[in-house]
Amino acid sequence: MNKTKNPEFDKDVRKAIMSDPEYAAEYFDELMTRPMPVQLNLLRKFLGWTQDDLAKTLGLKQTHVSRLEKVDSDHLLSLYKKAAEKMGAHLALVPKNMTLVPKPFLKRLATAHA
Repeated sequence: MNKTKNPEFDKDVRKAIMSDPEYAAEYFDELMTRPMPVQLNLLRKFLGWTQDDLAKTLGLKQTHVSRLEKVDSDHLLSLYKKAAEKMGAHLALVPKNMTLVPKPFLKRLATAHA
């Protein structure tokens, strides 16, 4: 795989996330059930970053980011936290019965029900 080429995030999925609050909530609810390496990989691709981009931001080699994205890898949580922060995200422990809804959709829902 060419690590220098921008990773492709499914355009239909991106469009649905950005336009449909129910789809976005379901997508991110499902994503939270995935292992941390999968979450890191999908967030990186959603942002249009390559492994090289993330590696440079973290001061690591691309091969280290590749290992961070492997499901069977075991890394320090602090490294995932740093990667999340650099990509404008954060790590969180969320109860299983909770649903995440992006802030713009919360505002829309609030005004729709007012």
